[in-house]
Amino acid sequence: MPEVKEILDDNRKIVEFKSGEVVIQEGTMADGLYVLMNGKVEVSVKGTKIASIATKGAFLGEIASLLRCRRIATVVASETSKFLFIENITRHFEEHTSALTIAQTLASRIMDMNQKIIYYQKEIESWIKKGKDALVGNDAATLQNLLLDMQKILVDERVHKEKA
Repeated sequence: MPEVKEILDDNRKIVEFKSGEVVIQEGTMADGLYVLMNGKVEVSVKGTKIASIATKGAFLGEIASLLRCRRIATVVASETSKFLFIENITRHFEEHTSALTIAQTLASRIMDMNQKIIYYQKEIESWIKKGKDALVGNDAATLQNLLLDMQKILVDERVHKEKA
C-alpha cells in the first residue's frame, strides 16, 4: 500500500462494506477516494462490468476525487471489504500544483478511455447479434456490411493514433 501518511492529514478513516453493498455510486458527487485494504470489488460503468479488483492498495474513486466531479463508475463489494477512506486528497496536490495538473490530466485520459471501452463493447455486442441473425438467414450482404463497419472503426482508430 502507498505511504498514505506522507501525503494526507487527518481526513482519513477505515470503512468496511459487506458483500453486495455499494461503495461508490455512479453519478454521485465525489466526497473522497478509497484505498482497498482487503477484500474484492466489482466496478461497472452504465451497467457494464469493467473490472474486478482485489489488489491491496488499489485506489477507487480517484478520478472523480481529483477532478471534483460526479462518480464515473459504480463500485460494489463482492465480498466483505475494508478501505482507507480519504476525504480530501486534493489538499496535498493543491500545495504542489504541478502534481495536481499531472494527476488531473491522467484522470481525464482515463475517463475518455472508459467511454471508448463502453462504446466499443456495445458496438461489438451489436455486431455479434446482427452477425448471428445474418448467419441464420444466410444474409451475406449484412455480414459484408458488418465487416466494413468493423474495418472503418479500426482504420479510424489507426489514423487517430498516427496523428497523435
